[in-house]
Amino acid sequence: MKVIHLISGGDTGGAKTHVLTLLDNLRKMNIDAELLCIMEGIFTREARELGIPVTVIPQVRRWDIGVIRKILAYINQSGCDLVHCHGARANYIAMFIMGKVKVPMITTLHSDYKLDFKGNVRKQMIYTPINAFALRRFKHILTVTKAFKNMLVSRGFDSSRLHVIYNGIDFNKPLKAVSPQEFMSHAGLDYDDSKKYVGIAARMYAVKGVDVFLGAAKLLYDKHPDTVFLVLGDGDMMPQCRDFVEKNAIGDRVRLLGQIQGEELMNGYYAMVDVNTLTSYSESFPYALLEGARYAVATVATAVGGIPEMIRDGVTGYLAPGGDSAAIAQKIGMLLDDDQMRIKMGKEFYEDARNRFSVESMARTHVDIYNHIIDKEK
Repeated sequence: MKVIHLISGGDTGGAKTHVLTLLDNLRKMNIDAELLCIMEGIFTREARELGIPVTVIPQVRRWDIGVIRKILAYINQSGCDLVHCHGARANYIAMFIMGKVKVPMITTLHSDYKLDFKGNVRKQMIYTPINAFALRRFKHILTVTKAFKNMLVSRGFDSSRLHVIYNGIDFNKPLKAVSPQEFMSHAGLDYDDSKKYVGIAARMYAVKGVDVFLGAAKLLYDKHPDTVFLVLGDGDMMPQCRDFVEKNAIGDRVRLLGQIQGEELMNGYYAMVDVNTLTSYSESFPYALLEGARYAVATVATAVGGIPEMIRDGVTGYLAPGGDSAAIAQKIGMLLDDDQMRIKMGKEFYEDARNRFSVESMARTHVDIYNHIIDKEK
């Protein structure tokens, strides 16, 4: 079986981790899987480092539709059995070539498409309706949570077209991580082992709710003077986040580190941090939490999207309502005040995630669905 995965190539978040992890494990199952992208970037570089075949057909501008004809020709000449799309730009391209491609085309919904461009009025007005229209043209859609499947059904999608596949992560892979001292030094800071560290690794877009994390940090600032709050990520919201930190005079212990790149550096963050958080307004099945699970890190997150399917509230982590900085602060504070509970919850999360969210299960389920769709469409 040969499968082409079509994605923009500019992704840096969970979708990148998902696709690279999936393709790496599909190839271990002797599936001929390759990437087809429209731009170069960290995504394509990491794919090549994993030995994944990558083809880039450059799209100079988002409205450059000349690339569509080239992609159609490439797919039809490739001998593939199926095309698997990821993300709004891939869905947009698929919308034009779906009737002309000789093989089935499917897509994975990694997020709530109505919130993908939250905080950017121009993009939300233009790209959200296009992606919504494109999604309705796919005969088969994979969703990374049951919540997303239910969401699509509530919006009129046919349930028989939807397949749930949870993201997976490799719990057997030997993990390489820089030391806490090296991680903090990379960020231009000193590591102090007498302090506790609470962090969030998220792109700075409105939907990710970094403002909620910063609100919680402000509430905890005076009550927990031995705690440092770290924000890993970059994006449109960075100026607003900087202003918040400066206006509230919390910059000595609330640090905006920007984008951290490199597996060993990111592993160093998860190995060092005492509490890992994710305070999004909308989520799928975030790798930022699964990565923390591999290091048995205590976790606090908003109860949105697929997160309640990942974390058992009060057992493997704490959940709080979306947008509620006070509730997030309360849950973080409970973990900071109780070392035994914090360690216990981290271990419970590790064991539970290892049992339920393996890469092997994710890859096998994809192959089963591929075979089903290919046979059905013959």
